[in-house]
Amino acid sequence: MSDGTATATARARTEDRVPARLACVFLPAPLPREARVAFWDPDGEPLLDAIDELTVVRPHGTGVRRRQVPALTLSLADALPLLVRARHDPAAHPATACWGAAALHALRLTARGRLLPGLTPSGHDAWRAGPLEPDDIAHLRAVAAAMPPEGHAVPLPGPGPLTLPEPEALVRSFLDAVADTLPRTPAAPHTSGRPFAAREPQPLPGAR
Repeated sequence: MSDGTATATARARTEDRVPARLACVFLPAPLPREARVAFWDPDGEPLLDAIDELTVVRPHGTGVRRRQVPALTLSLADALPLLVRARHDPAAHPATACWGAAALHALRLTARGRLLPGLTPSGHDAWRAGPLEPDDIAHLRAVAAAMPPEGHAVPLPGPGPLTLPEPEALVRSFLDAVADTLPRTPAAPHTSGRPFAAREPQPLPGAR
C-alpha cells in the first residue's frame, strides 16, 4: 500500500469515528501546531471511540457548572478535513460547522501565503497567520460572532468564577495553529532546515 493510499484510508477511518452530530471545540497549546480539536456530544450520548475526557461548561439550573464529558481528540491535521466537510453538512452540529468556517478561512489564508514567522513565549519557532487584511479580520470576527456556546465551552484554567475563552481570541489562535501546522510537511526539514519546517519544537535563543 502506498503512503498516499494509507493516508487516505486512515482519514476515512477517522471520519467514520466522528459523527456529524458531535460538537467540537478548539484546544490551543503553547506550541500552536500541537493544538487539538475535541469532538463531544452536548446531548450526553456515548461515544464509541472516546478515549479522552473533556471539561466543559454546561447549563445547570439557573446557572452553569463544570462537567466531565467523553471526547474524541484529534490533531489539527486529522481534524481539518472533518471541519471542512462539516461546514456544508446540514447534519453537522452548529459548533462544528462554525469551526468548519474557521478552517476554510485558515486554509485560504495559508493558500494566499499569509504566514509570518515568529517565536512562542518560550522562544520556539512558530508560524502565525498574517498579515491580515481588513476583510480577513472582518471574516474572523463574523465566524467568532456566530460561534455557539458549545464551540468554546472549555473553561479557562485558574481559580475563581468560571470563565470561557472569548470566541474571537480562540478563532485567532486557531488560524495561527493551522498556519503553524500546514507548512511542516515530512519533506520540509530536508529542503529548508528544521526551524519553521520540523514539527518538533525548535529553540531559537538568538532570534529575539
